[in-house]
Amino acid sequence: MRPILVLTKNLLTEQTLQEQLQHLNYEVFCSVAMLEQIKQSPNRKQMIESYQAIIFSETLTDQEIRELLIYVNKDNNLLVRKLIHQPSEQETEKLHQMGIDLWIFEGESLDLMREQLAIRLVSCQNKESSDVVFLYQKEHSPRSLEDFKECLSKNERLTFDCLIQENGRLVSREALCYHLWEGPPNNSRLTQISVIVKRLKLKLRNVGFHEDLIDTVWGQGYRLSPKLLQFYD
Repeated sequence: MRPILVLTKNLLTEQTLQEQLQHLNYEVFCSVAMLEQIKQSPNRKQMIESYQAIIFSETLTDQEIRELLIYVNKDNNLLVRKLIHQPSEQETEKLHQMGIDLWIFEGESLDLMREQLAIRLVSCQNKESSDVVFLYQKEHSPRSLEDFKECLSKNERLTFDCLIQENGRLVSREALCYHLWEGPPNNSRLTQISVIVKRLKLKLRNVGFHEDLIDTVWGQGYRLSPKLLQFYD
């Protein structure tokens, strides 16, 4: 998993954010010098693509961010704006126009940050393993559940098997933590579960299923649609 880059003019202001991200099991690199290095280096593309997300500090002006966005490929990086407060509707629209994917602000709960990052970063992480994700094309859907599970990672397969065993019944996030790691939930494990489920949903779509066959029950857990089991019955 690629690290997260925090671009700032003052490293001291990013200490809390860096600790929060590390608590969520992300590798974080905060830098003042990279602001100019990105503009001047001939290898800026490789430099930027080595990070899965770029967080622009509140110490940067909007104009400075626009200048940096010239060198960023949105398909490879999640773009995050750090703010002092929750943005107004007008500020939100401006962020969208700039090309910012997500914003975080002081006082935001760690739980909310965890879920937002897990959902948004899933696409970046899937690009890193696209050779696995696109193993099956839509016109050649797997003929059995065992065929489908061949394109899953170990933890994806364990999660998928757990959902199958429950046959449409709700599986709590706590139960998945014990199933995957034989231990209780913590922020890191809950983040990983969110990522795993998002990847499973994407892989199901990639093999031809156009609707969500894994139902997310907010704050409780997940359950598998009986339609999938009927399809492969």
